[in-house]
Amino acid sequence: MKLTVSNINVKLSGKSTLKNINIEFPTGKLIGLLGPNGAGKSTLIRVLAGLQSIQSGEVSLNEQPLANFPKLELAKHISYLPQTGECHWPMTVERVVMLGRYPYLDSTRSSELNMQAVEQAIKDVDIQHLVGRTVNELSGGERARVMLARALATQTKILLADEPIASLDPRHQIEVMALLQALADQGKTVIVVLHELHLAMRYCEHLLLLDQGEQIAIGPASKVLTAKNLLDVYGVEAIFGEHHGSPWVLPWLDKKMAP
Repeated sequence: MKLTVSNINVKLSGKSTLKNINIEFPTGKLIGLLGPNGAGKSTLIRVLAGLQSIQSGEVSLNEQPLANFPKLELAKHISYLPQTGECHWPMTVERVVMLGRYPYLDSTRSSELNMQAVEQAIKDVDIQHLVGRTVNELSGGERARVMLARALATQTKILLADEPIASLDPRHQIEVMALLQALADQGKTVIVVLHELHLAMRYCEHLLLLDQGEQIAIGPASKVLTAKNLLDVYGVEAIFGEHHGSPWVLPWLDKKMAP
């Protein structure tokens, strides 16, 4: 499914948060949204999910305005994983993941199909050992993976994830990024907010770099994560290299650059 943003402008509390954003997200790719704190990444991903009002411009899905889709219908096309993984009720892991099937509960889909989707999502995110436990008693990283499984259980063509690896240890960060890449390889469009530049360079096929609500660069990692862009946007130098055929980048703050 084609997701397009045309001349989007957003203001929050009277301040311009997104300014003239234009992008057609490539289908079936893992796309990273990058930028420093306050760049507008989370606002943009909420706009894409149809959860954030805009002052001007348009978001379209398959050339149809996003605003024209009923909420339940939109939820069958786009799943959204918010930045916080809070759960305020003592629900078991499998019940939380089943919430991802909510858009289909009023359809003719069988309960067996719903359970298959839940079981596959639990397997994909590697949380089988958490089944039966209450979400409230899990660690932050475990809870983050449960919430990712809930988003995957919806089985939409587009997945939006806001910092899905922020609270994970290095191994699970890598595993989740590899999973998101595999989903993109299967034809799903995955748009993910990241702060981990090295993982963005390694796994994302397409990047959008934001700064102060403006789009700075769009394209493959080699064109976006340049020494100049990292210095201009993040105020850091960068060291580039390659390991086993995969490129990496190390942000570096020289003592003389520090405040």
